Amino acid sequence: MKVSLDICILSCICHFALGAHAKSFVEAISDYPELSNFTSLLNSNYGLASIFYSISPTAPQTVLVPDNDAFESFQKSTGQAFASQPYDYIQNVINYQLLNGNLKSEDFGHPAGITVPTGLTGPTYDNRTAGSSLISSGASTGKHDGQVVFIAPSTTPTSFNSRQLGLKGAYVQSGSGRKVNLTAVNGVWDGGVFQIVDGFLTLPDICTRTIRAWGLKSLDSSLNRTGLSSVLDHINNVTCLGPNDKAFLQAGSPDTKANVSALTSAIAFHTIPQPLYSNFLQDGQTFTSLTNDTIRVTIRDGAYYFNDAKALKINVLTNNGLMHVLDRVMSPLDSTGATSSTESSSPTATGASPTPTKSSSAARALVSEPSGWRIFEILGFAYSYIFLIF
Repeated sequence: MKVSLDICILSCICHFALGAHAKSFVEAISDYPELSNFTSLLNSNYGLASIFYSISPTAPQTVLVPDNDAFESFQKSTGQAFASQPYDYIQNVINYQLLNGNLKSEDFGHPAGITVPTGLTGPTYDNRTAGSSLISSGASTGKHDGQVVFIAPSTTPTSFNSRQLGLKGAYVQSGSGRKVNLTAVNGVWDGGVFQIVDGFLTLPDICTRTIRAWGLKSLDSSLNRTGLSSVLDHINNVTCLGPNDKAFLQAGSPDTKANVSALTSAIAFHTIPQPLYSNFLQDGQTFTSLTNDTIRVTIRDGAYYFNDAKALKINVLTNNGLMHVLDRVMSPLDSTGATSSTESSSPTATGASPTPTKSSSAARALVSEPSGWRIFEILGFAYSYIFLIF
């Protein structure tokens, strides 16, 4: 009994001793000369520093701290100092770089990457909600409905410096698919841990502006012709499977030649009413588009395919979900095993070896055959079909 009591007392002493030596966030990052600009920013603005004082150790957070190079890059790209930006903007960026849970170097090595909720909330930048998969994959405490970032191992060996703790490198992908490099230092503070990034995260934008930022002119034109731009921007929890301009051209330029009804149906076919973050996808998994058609996921050699279209860029985050940029206009699932809209290889719906095929009848139909869908039908369907799995 006495031994148990002694152990209990010793445990309490150790707990309080550790707590007494835990540094505040500003104190902790002050030990890193390469973080001096961010340290100065917080020291000169108590309102921003208070973001970190309010975090409880029972709901730890990971801070992605921008290094001095991040400040220099921002100055060069915008012509303005980051510290001179409006207070609300700086606050939103800091909240976006505040991740739910204690994320350390070993967490950044998952080959498929990880999707992590952040402290960025509100409809302007976070018109989405977390589903069961996202909640169960993250920390058990803290907020799960905040806008997300995607973190994955980097293919560029020079992304990390000698402080990378054995990792080959990782990147953080934020709004509009913009990336910054991450250096894992596993720094400890009284509210969690911190890691270093070489840039500020990009706040997510609405779908149409994200599409334009990626130069997807044909998709943007299609949305304007059908009047669906506003719909896509305002529904929440959405995945846009966006063919690039080459894909539209190979499909017969439906953005300019298809009638509005057929084009509306095509856009709805490429829209899934839930965010499909790539790390949650599994080979052979199926989802239902806004046209009530089945979209099948195939994963082969690290690449993601939706029906017969390959994703050239994944997890382009928007404020209401995300976009995967495709190399072709998708064919319906029942025709993907026999036809293809490009000469490139792509897997069949059964997961068989990729085989090169020719232009699909489905793509040609976009130009020549009306589908019966009307704008008001998709408006009503889109707003009534808002739910989330991921």
